[in-house]
Amino acid sequence: MKLTDMNEVGFFEGTEKLLEIWFENDFDGNDSDLRNIPRRELDGLLEIVNAEIVSTTRNEHIDSYVLSESSMFISKDRFIIKTCGITKLLNAVQPIIKLAKHYGRMNKVHNFFYSRRIYLRPDEQVGVHKSFRDEVKYLNKIIPDGSAYVLGQQESEQWYLFTMDNASKGIEKDDVTLEILMSDLDEEAMTHFSKMKYETSEEVVMNTGISRIIPGALNDGILFDPIGYSLNGLHKESYYTIHVTPQPMCSYVSFETNIRKKNYSQLVNRVLSVFKPGSFIITLFSNKNAPCGIATQALERVCATGYECDDQHHKLLKNYSLSYAHFVKKV
Repeated sequence: MKLTDMNEVGFFEGTEKLLEIWFENDFDGNDSDLRNIPRRELDGLLEIVNAEIVSTTRNEHIDSYVLSESSMFISKDRFIIKTCGITKLLNAVQPIIKLAKHYGRMNKVHNFFYSRRIYLRPDEQVGVHKSFRDEVKYLNKIIPDGSAYVLGQQESEQWYLFTMDNASKGIEKDDVTLEILMSDLDEEAMTHFSKMKYETSEEVVMNTGISRIIPGALNDGILFDPIGYSLNGLHKESYYTIHVTPQPMCSYVSFETNIRKKNYSQLVNRVLSVFKPGSFIITLFSNKNAPCGIATQALERVCATGYECDDQHHKLLKNYSLSYAHFVKKV
């Protein structure tokens, strides 16, 4: 597919809505596990959202699902679902809580995160997703002890977060989430993510440099027809996911992982070398046990080769530290 042909595919809102819910168990016994939720129930849940499962893989720690619109990861006590386009992700919150209780024997929400970048075309979203204010109003009815945050000076680069911000005991295990949200992608790099270039996800992984981002990962990817790409990777207790919208008019790539490292510079630069964005946002959550330490310090150690940071914001939540940074290519 030629560069000039990619815009003919039309506009697509690549920006994802990201939902992560941690659960805990007050029931007797130790048989609680969110991975006990049956496939038929997951299919029904995704139908509410306007997405479907297109591929699955798993290891001993995580069940991974590539969706028609992004990804889902389920582990013993954590449910992650990320959807793009005009999906109705928040419609899934209450059903997930019910499924966690009924099948997973997890009867308490231990921590809750909902986040997204500002949309390119918010008016095309459906229901409460047209504005962050409406999303917060909806979530406050379900998660009454939540707090909302808006990060980013420029409206076009804003990033939104709704999270539980209470004094309850935090997640004991070391926990980190890193996102790299990329815009204005290199057009030549984007040609790799079309059916005209490659036939399989394996070809994409080997020929673009994705295989070097997290070596040794168990990868499961889909090349959409005619363009677009999604990949889930599992590495022991960690996951990563990549989603590519290659059209020049709305090019967007997201990378997300919970892999734990002391320093994320090398990982970030591997991602940037594959996709070559004109600008990008990094968000980093870390709790007190994370190897990287406080998110502010961890982000300061990130040296993005060829880019400069023009905006930073930092938050200290009750159980997590959070940092946001916006980078632009050096002139």
